[in-house]
Amino acid sequence: MSSRKIVAEELAKLFSALSHPDRIRIVEELATEESDVQSLSEQLDISPSRVSQHLSTLRAQRVVSDRREGKRHIYHLDEPGLAGWILDGVNFTELQIVNAREFESAVKKAKKLWSQQ
Repeated sequence: MSSRKIVAEELAKLFSALSHPDRIRIVEELATEESDVQSLSEQLDISPSRVSQHLSTLRAQRVVSDRREGKRHIYHLDEPGLAGWILDGVNFTELQIVNAREFESAVKKAKKLWSQQ
């Protein structure tokens, strides 16, 4: 198997692990500071069990790691640069939405003008 194919397969697994909105939000939260399940649950307004499931998926792809503080597991990003990459994707998506809305607005205005003629 070629090295490019192996890299592409691993990247696809990473994309799969990041393909849920809650997991993207978890990465965004962990970009600024470490956190435990309960804190993430409160910040994201999702159940602790759901946060744990998402963290398990992210941990399996080596996106996050944890350390123990007494009984608590404190999670952090393995590669903090990943958060910047994801935030770039969020910014790109927001720009696409804005552009799409502007386009839709322009089409509506044009249709109004055309219907008046």
